[in-house]
Amino acid sequence: GKAYGVRIDIQPSGNPGVVVTLENLRADPALTVGSTVSSGRTKIGRVIDLSQVERAGLARYTQDNGQHVHIEVHPASALASP
Repeated sequence: GKAYGVRIDIQPSGNPGVVVTLENLRADPALTVGSTVSSGRTKIGRVIDLSQVERAGLARYTQDNGQHVHIEVHPASALASP
């Protein structure tokens, strides 16, 4: 029941009808609600280490514990509060 990391939702200015959701991150402290982000320029955060609480299926294919960022793209109307 414990939450690990944060969920960050980004609504692209060029396509406001969708939301890009990123999970398994520790948000960069400089990032605030309403911040403008740019691809390849803005640091969103760092991948968190979940190896103490789960074994990632990707681990057998990588040279680490399989840590990753979960990314979803969905319609903006589908955005729901946790």
